[in-house]
Amino acid sequence: MEPTILKRADHKVSRKNISSAAVKVLYRLKDEGYTAYLAGGGVRDLLLDRNPKDFDVATNATPEQIRKMFRNCRLVGRRFRLAHILFRGEIIETSTFRAPVPDDPDETIHCENALRIEESGMVLRDNIWGTPEEDAMRRDFTINALFYNIADFSVIDYAGGLKDLEQRIIRVIGEPDKRFAEDPVRMIRAARFAGSLGFDIEKNALESICRNKDLLKHAAPSRMYEEVQKLFFCGHAKAVFQWLEKTDLLHPMFHDFSHWIDEDKDRLNWIYQTLEQMDRWRQAGLRVHPALLFALIFGEYHEFLVQRLVERGMSPHEAARNAVHSHLKDICQNVRVPKTVIYQVCDIMSNQARFHRTKGRKPQRFIQSKGFLDAFLYFKFSSKVHLRDEKLLDFWTELRKNVPQNTQSRKSKDSKNQQDKPEIPIE
Repeated sequence: MEPTILKRADHKVSRKNISSAAVKVLYRLKDEGYTAYLAGGGVRDLLLDRNPKDFDVATNATPEQIRKMFRNCRLVGRRFRLAHILFRGEIIETSTFRAPVPDDPDETIHCENALRIEESGMVLRDNIWGTPEEDAMRRDFTINALFYNIADFSVIDYAGGLKDLEQRIIRVIGEPDKRFAEDPVRMIRAARFAGSLGFDIEKNALESICRNKDLLKHAAPSRMYEEVQKLFFCGHAKAVFQWLEKTDLLHPMFHDFSHWIDEDKDRLNWIYQTLEQMDRWRQAGLRVHPALLFALIFGEYHEFLVQRLVERGMSPHEAARNAVHSHLKDICQNVRVPKTVIYQVCDIMSNQARFHRTKGRKPQRFIQSKGFLDAFLYFKFSSKVHLRDEKLLDFWTELRKNVPQNTQSRKSKDSKNQQDKPEIPIE
């Protein structure tokens, strides 16, 4: 297949908008005699006048050859063998051009560790080296199959991605049913790209997602956790969530939660306001850790579960911890939420009852405790959404003004983002 090639004068991609680390990797590979392309989302975003979050490189050098070339390199992954080239504050992910998954896995019988496919069709391991064209055609969507050639500064398109960028379409490369069976997480990625870029999902791909959504049960739960964070921390969380609804992907991801929403669509109001708040925080450059994300998204559902346990005679504190822990442990079958995050969400919800205790020294002790800030952000958000506890909110807001800042944030040595959190606004 002859690719579409845009010369330097015909596109927007410039080296000045590419990270210096990525440029160094590209030139080092080129100078050593290898083909070196900037690949994937970085090229897509530069063509859309967006700032890429990261830059990936594709080359015909093998992982072992790359490791010999860069002292600051480590090889990662079994499913896809990759080279991570480490710079201060940045990792340039460098992959070897790969060939498409063959129809007959026995074709690679002599290739050690090359290919492994599950009965469902999901690819468990794929390390079959190929050409730039083959590499482009094995990527998920046409808009992610674009290359920037450092040798002549051209943009190379084997899959029709340039046209789809113009038409604002998410199109699967190849037959959608087969490609989603190979990697079910591609369905979630389609929803994320559609929501975050403001694109539409091409008709055949959209119908395929709706048919194959249950394949998500085959996806690795740890990878699903990473993808969920990308969904809701992308800065366009509400639009992404609406695509999850449209494609019905929410059900295999969060089964009980989605059925609870189906019982009363008014419950979407809390979720939409949560996601709008997340988007405002991200657009303001504020970092929100996963525990607060899960506490807010599932907040109204957790309150529903807590109230049922309280009506059965359990104390509010115990009910909160039991309900939240039980729900988050259940979803770990599909989305493996780390234990530390589960315990932090339990703390946020179980601490809500403490906001009603305003007598004596209890408020001062609570406001100086480790988990106060997260709990307060949740309390403030729920107060504004439900128009409740307004006098209590005023009390705690005023009390915070009289407490030194260094006693309000967590003192955990490994929580680098804590200093970002004390002044996170709730609108």
